[in-house]
Amino acid sequence: MTETLVSTYLCMTKDIGLGGNLFGGVIMSWIDEAGAIYAYNQTKAERLVTVKYTEIVFERPVRVGDIVTFYASNPRFGRSSFTFDIEGRVEGGVVCHTKGTFVAVDESGKPTPLPGKA
Repeated sequence: MTETLVSTYLCMTKDIGLGGNLFGGVIMSWIDEAGAIYAYNQTKAERLVTVKYTEIVFERPVRVGDIVTFYASNPRFGRSSFTFDIEGRVEGGVVCHTKGTFVAVDESGKPTPLPGKA
């Protein structure tokens, strides 16, 4: 399985939730941003929107000072959709993983074929 390094984030004090770890909503936004970067780089579609992420599994806590790196793999191209696996890691191992789906849309928000898929 070939994987692509997509993005990296530093967990800072402002990112911490009540439990003393990285707030889940923060890492979910990082996942979506990394997913959008990967989807664009793979498809070159002008407009892409997030359709869904499957169950996001949190494997271990992220602490202040941890560097979270996202890797994407297993790209799957549909007519207008693009699906992939994405995983967040810190030096100690995997912190979260999920599958994402994006869809190419036109100016009015209707699905449109991915470039080269018309």
